[in-house]
Amino acid sequence: MSTVSLGVEGLLSASSVFMAQMCLQVFFSTIVASVTMTAANMHPKLNTTTEHLTVVEGGRATLPCTVQSMGDQVVIWISPKKTVISMGDRRLMDDQRMSVERPYISIWNLLIRNIRHNDTGYYECRINTSPVQTKKVFLDVKVPPAIVSQMSSDRIVLEEGQTATLVCNVTGIPQPNVTWYKRNHKGTSNIKEKIGSEGEVLIIHNVSRNCDDIYECYVDNGVPPAVSKAIRVVVNYAPEVHLQHPKRLGQYSGKETVLDCLIQANPLAVTDWLVNGQKITKSDKYDIEIFKNEVENRLNLALRIRDISPSEFGMYECFASNFLGEDKEEMFLFELTSTSTTTTTSSTAAADTTVSRKQPPHNNRPGDQKSAEHSRPNYNNIDGPDNQPNVTPANSKSIAIDNSWRGNGSSSSFAHKLLYYLPLLWLLALVLH
Repeated sequence: MSTVSLGVEGLLSASSVFMAQMCLQVFFSTIVASVTMTAANMHPKLNTTTEHLTVVEGGRATLPCTVQSMGDQVVIWISPKKTVISMGDRRLMDDQRMSVERPYISIWNLLIRNIRHNDTGYYECRINTSPVQTKKVFLDVKVPPAIVSQMSSDRIVLEEGQTATLVCNVTGIPQPNVTWYKRNHKGTSNIKEKIGSEGEVLIIHNVSRNCDDIYECYVDNGVPPAVSKAIRVVVNYAPEVHLQHPKRLGQYSGKETVLDCLIQANPLAVTDWLVNGQKITKSDKYDIEIFKNEVENRLNLALRIRDISPSEFGMYECFASNFLGEDKEEMFLFELTSTSTTTTTSSTAAADTTVSRKQPPHNNRPGDQKSAEHSRPNYNNIDGPDNQPNVTPANSKSIAIDNSWRGNGSSSSFAHKLLYYLPLLWLLALVLH
């Protein structure tokens, strides 16, 4: 009985052990599967979307790179020149402007400070998985326009008829546009005149004095700020002399006389006044005044002669010269002489009023007078034919009637004459009837 009892207990014990072993096996299999699935889910993943960044030279740029489930992988940044910039968060390139920024555990951004135009290009963020995962970031660096003064024109001096070449050497990314303007440096306004020409070189053929001005090149490429440069063009030319009065001028002895001439030249000329071929210098007799207008490249040369004497009349010459040539204008100053004239004065007095008279050329009768206030015929004083006397009441005022119609064949004179004779003709017709 005891033997059977022991056998049953042995069987129960063996079954328990077997069941325990099976449970352990299932448990470990579950753990292994779970670990395997977790390992599969922990495979590193890089955001490989290509990006494009634009920045102005001198600024800073942050190139993004994000890696999930990093594991034991290492993030590498590579430059456009295929040089390794960093491994992990450690910089390998000897450029202190660059560093790896990690605000979060999954972020591996590349920060570039004080950007230069040669930093342009594709940067790569890479992890060496199988296959290799790479993210590209294109950095586009814009450069504001600039003018290279050492290679640009500043001041150009030339002569009329020559060719002027104005240069405005510029840099910038993208390539700047150059527009030319002409200022009016002789005026007070700031208005600029656009010249129909673009490019770094402006050529002016056959320049004249009207081209003497300030020119401006305006440079812009869409990246602020735009810049400009002023270029002065100076056109030299020989003097031109112009008198400010007739070439023959009369004056009385003992009078003060001023002779004046205008001179245009660039550079402003050496000037002189000469009389009868002799140079005039300042003295008590002569005074020379110069009024310069350097903006207009002209001057006025005035000669003042005090108390002129007969010996000082003659040929005067305004002379000007510079290194390009000379010019002159001559004028003759002659003496005026006094002439005696005979003047006959007649006066007429009337009873109450004195009036001025206009004498007709062929009739000096005292009755031929005309009042300034006369507006209609006055039959108390009618001029008939020359053999008829004037009829004037003794107590009337003196009235002057203009007889200038006598001998004048105009229609208006005939109308006046007919008006005077109509009453006499009417009386004559009554008598004859």
